Amino acid sequence: MLKTHFILSALFLAATSVTQAQTTTPAKVPGDQGAASVNKNLEKNPDNKGLQNAAERLKTNKEKHLEQMKKREDHKEMKTERHEMKSERQGGNSRPEKPGRPGK
Repeated sequence: MLKTHFILSALFLAATSVTQAQTTTPAKVPGDQGAASVNKNLEKNPDNKGLQNAAERLKTNKEKHLEQMKKREDHKEMKTERHEMKSERQGGNSRPEKPGRPGK
């Protein structure tokens, strides 16, 4: 019984420490790991055309990704504003009551 309690306590502590470790790590940004690897290899082999091409592509992809994220944020804000304006015109989210069905 004591052994089971000890094992369950250990599992609980392990699970909570894993979730804390996950929440304290910084957010991953797409392309960071690839850029780090390519840059490390470029330091070793600066004349490698393939690595130069990869570094340039990673740079343009990151720029495209940032532009796309900005567009998504702008679209989300615009959608929220439209929803707020629509609900103000209608006087909130209330709906007119529907008449009851005949025969009931």
